[in-house]
Amino acid sequence: MALGGIVIGKNADLMEWRLGGGLYDTGPFTPDSFSGGTVNAEVLLPSPDFLAAIGSPRPYLGTDIAISNDPIHVFYAGLNWEAYLTDAFYLGFSLGGSVNSDSKVGNDEGEVRDLGSPILFHLQASAGYDFTRNLGAQIYLNHVSNANIADSNDGLESTGLRLVYRY
Repeated sequence: MALGGIVIGKNADLMEWRLGGGLYDTGPFTPDSFSGGTVNAEVLLPSPDFLAAIGSPRPYLGTDIAISNDPIHVFYAGLNWEAYLTDAFYLGFSLGGSVNSDSKVGNDEGEVRDLGSPILFHLQASAGYDFTRNLGAQIYLNHVSNANIADSNDGLESTGLRLVYRY
């Protein structure tokens, strides 16, 4: 589907693997009170035909494994849309849910991260560039929170870089 030169669903029929790393608890919407890194991995499946009416989003499964003294590991799934602004440059957005290894942790400085629940919403924004049809790279921002439906909603984010392989 093309909208004014923007192509949506370009890779809808392909499998995709993403692998990279990032900064733990780093992003614009959370307190950034914990430090460390994350290993990020995702797999995107081809879009089922019945999703064509909403831009052919691809189902995804992913994880942020925290490398930190006070980790919360995030396992997530949902739907991913991509909008190609040029033949190689695109913006992505994902919407889904997550199951997390913990909902409340404290660090050595006495700060507490209270997510409010071990099951949360997952949002992701990305910008990518395709070097070839099969290989590319992305910067990404993962955000998990309960959207203020629990008493506490500190949220948790990771920001990083990953390689993309699709076939």
